[in-house]
Order: sequence, then C-alpha cells, then structure tokens
Amino acid sequence: MKMVPHDLEDCGSVQMMELGPVNFDDTGVATGVALGKVPANTIITRAIAVVDTGFNGGTTNVLTIGFNDDVNNILGADDVTEETAAAYSKQVFIDCDAEKTVKAKYTQTGTAATAGSARVFLEVVRRPAN
Repeated sequence: MKMVPHDLEDCGSVQMMELGPVNFDDTGVATGVALGKVPANTIITRAIAVVDTGFNGGTTNVLTIGFNDDVNNILGADDVTEETAAAYSKQVFIDCDAEKTVKAKYTQTGTAATAGSARVFLEVVRRPAN
C-alpha cells in the first residue's frame, strides 16, 4: 500500500488513495493480492484503474478490484479494458463500516501473459457521524 488516508475526521473531506500496483505476474494475483486497507467509517466514491502496460494474455484478460470473496465489488470484469493502456474510472458508493482489505485479481485464458501492469486508486470520504 502506498498511502493510508489520514485526517478523515472531517466529514466531507475527499481523499485520493493510491493503493498500489498490480502486475500480471504478481504471486497469487489469480486469486487476489492485497493492495491496501480502507479504514472503517469510510465511503468509497470512485475507483480508478490506470493500466500502464496492457495485459496481453492470449484470449481473455480480466482485472477486478474488491474486498468481497470474488474480488469484484469495486471494479468488475467489464469496468476495465485490460489490453489498452488508459485510465478507467467508475463512480461507486460503497459504505465501509469496518476496515476493508482491498485486493486486485487478474485472470487470463489462452497463451500466458508476458506483460501487464496497472495502478489502483480510490476516492474516499469519511462517513457522517450518526
């Protein structure tokens, strides 16, 4: 993890978290690798995947981001064009009442990939007090 959000005591202060990179050959990436943690009482409002180097698995390339069992509740299979270097952004509203470990998962079919890297960012805001 590159950055932990800080000073989230002020409701309404939006912060951009850089969770870190994910590469085609990271150990465990096919089942999900931890990128970082989102603190409790935080709302995720936007997710961004910046594909720096296109993933080049032979038939399909799928990059997903999330903290659920399928690692896809933040960015799903249709949210990123993994083969094309670009920034992919998705508006979300995910209320994290407890600390969450965000993971990245990359799966492929066909000829094994020899390239592919992306950086993951989350826009977060402190949840209002009840």
